[in-house]
Amino acid sequence: MKTLAGQEIHPRMSVHQFVDLFSSLRISVTAGRGGLDREIESPRIQKPGLALAGVHEYIHPERIQILGETEISYLNRWSGEDRLKILQPIFERGICCFLLTKGLPPPEELVTLAEGTDTPLLTSTEKSSLVINQVTDVLMSALAPVLSVHGVLVDVYGVGLLIIGRGSIGKSESALDLIVRGHRLVSDDVVEIRRQADHLTGTAPELLRYHMELRGLGIINIKELFGVVATRSQVEVELVVELEHWRESGNYDRLGLDELTISILGLPVPYLLMPVAPGRNITILLEVAVRNLLLKRKGVHSAKDFTRRLQQMLEANVDEPEP
Repeated sequence: MKTLAGQEIHPRMSVHQFVDLFSSLRISVTAGRGGLDREIESPRIQKPGLALAGVHEYIHPERIQILGETEISYLNRWSGEDRLKILQPIFERGICCFLLTKGLPPPEELVTLAEGTDTPLLTSTEKSSLVINQVTDVLMSALAPVLSVHGVLVDVYGVGLLIIGRGSIGKSESALDLIVRGHRLVSDDVVEIRRQADHLTGTAPELLRYHMELRGLGIINIKELFGVVATRSQVEVELVVELEHWRESGNYDRLGLDELTISILGLPVPYLLMPVAPGRNITILLEVAVRNLLLKRKGVHSAKDFTRRLQQMLEANVDEPEP
């Protein structure tokens, strides 16, 4: 399977940014302020129950460690000296931060270790389930891996169509023609694709949003020229079409039986290689490609249906006796 080329970026968030972002959870910094610049690298959280019981190999330092009523009750069963022995190996793993829920008072040893190692110790008055759900939902988006690619992303009939190809092949011109025909621009030149679970969402960098570069014309603003209905902030990437100059030796699909895919951040996306030549209306072909994709999702596969009927006809002719 072909892999879409681009620059892969793994976003990170400092603990300080996290505290500012989740003001609705009423988070306060209890200790370890010197480590607020530590980075949260994973959108998943962790409850360190096993680590408190002495199993440390499953600790993920890049994740926020949630301490709820169960964990604090367990720690409070022990003496101060034993609590230090339990907590010390966990802090030695370089945890990005701890987050206490329900406004629970932290054990003294927890505060002491947080201050001594500059490990942020945060407290929220909300219950654990609410904190876990909100934090996971937001971090899954904020820390999702991003692939920055050269291409144009257009919403065609509600489908995110990513047009790629070499420079000056006509990507922007094809996208402009699609916009004139009533479709919507998401991004031109640079497309940022984020993976969230099994979905790929494409957006434009903030600076390039609504803008398009056309050789001989310069930079234009699609929103101002065609109105807000001609643009969209993001769309799920569902089809990739690569444009290339027609080659006599090119192996182009003539029947449509080959269902090719391209890998984007580890997920397969339907892929078409479309040759560009004088007389070929690329815009119409792109529209038809999207319509055909929508038909396939409804169970209508034109190429397979044609092949099946052709096979049936050939078999019927073979079975007919000669006069």
